[in-house]
Order: sequence, then structure tokens, then C-alpha cells
Amino acid sequence: MMKTIVCHGDSLTEGSDLNPHYAWPRLVENQVNVKVVNSGIGGDTSGGLLARFYPDVVRHKPDMVLIMGGTNDLWWDLDVNLIQANIFAMTCQAEYHNIVPVVGLPLPLCIENARQQNMMAPIGGWENCVQKLDRLVGALASSAAESDIASLDFYHLFLDAKGGVQGKYFLEDGLHPNKDGHLLMASRAAELLKSTFYLA
Repeated sequence: MMKTIVCHGDSLTEGSDLNPHYAWPRLVENQVNVKVVNSGIGGDTSGGLLARFYPDVVRHKPDMVLIMGGTNDLWWDLDVNLIQANIFAMTCQAEYHNIVPVVGLPLPLCIENARQQNMMAPIGGWENCVQKLDRLVGALASSAAESDIASLDFYHLFLDAKGGVQGKYFLEDGLHPNKDGHLLMASRAAELLKSTFYLA
């Protein structure tokens, strides 16, 4: 019986600028009868997630870990293959410690909103970042399928029927989900847990 899940990630998991009660990991905990630990840290890269995997995930002795990262790596124009290597190194560590890994596919960027903010732009430019994010999502989904690891697709959840980003689910910064966005993510995660892992 599954008792504990750790959600390991960056600000998309932490719940940037929101009360922790509104972040999707807490909302998932309310929907399935399992303790959910949120180990999201804003600004963290996949290398950072890998470095703190033992203290922030393994130490809790969870039954499952939902791993989602890579957006911040792309901000620094790091290579998609490097991000993949870090993510799947974590899935290997999880399986070694008898923890079921699930790979999260990160959200798209609402660049129309993001461009208008007073923030540092991605090192390689906005368009490059968006293109690499699309490649990363495809690469993570393919690798997860080939490795018999479940993936949690948040990326396509935030796109409309024409492939456009649904800005109504984002904060003004265009990068982070708002309360409605987190509700959407929680519903998708709970759906996966119930259908694939038979959680009530």
C-alpha cells in the first residue's frame, strides 16, 4: 500500500508566489489518501535536483517520487541531453532504493506575458528556450516510455487545441501556474495515480 510520495522539482512544484496549500502537491494529497512531501525549490536545475536527491527524497523513504525539472537549465541554455541524463540518473537512484519514479513533463512558457516582465531573459533568447523546452518534453517522454517509467504530462495540459499556450492558467510572469493552473496539475496527477497506480 502506497503511503508517501515526494514531489521533487523546482518552482513549478514548490508553488512559486502561492500559499503552499494551493500548490499542486498539496492538492494531490487532498485527492488521494497518501502523504505528499513537496521538495520543490525555486530556481533549481536538474543538477541541483540530482545533488539533493538523497536528503530530499530517499531520506523520506517514499513509495514514489514525481521528478520534474529542466526549465531552469534551459534558462541557462544547457544541453537537453544533460538534463535528460540528470533526470534519469534520479530515476535510477529511485529504483535502487525501491522507490517508484514518475517523470514530470514541465509546463510550456507563456512568453507573451514573460517578455513584458522585468526579469533576466533566457541566455539563448526566448525562442531558443521555447524550442528546446519542446524538444526536452519529447525526449523525456520517449526515454520514460523506453524505460517503462510513467510520465506525468503537464506540458500539453497547458496548450489549447491549436497548440497555443493557455495564458489564463499562468501568473503574470508567464512562467508559473496560478491557482487554477495548480488545480489543473493536481487533477492530472491524481488521475494518473488512480488510473495507473490504483490509488483511491
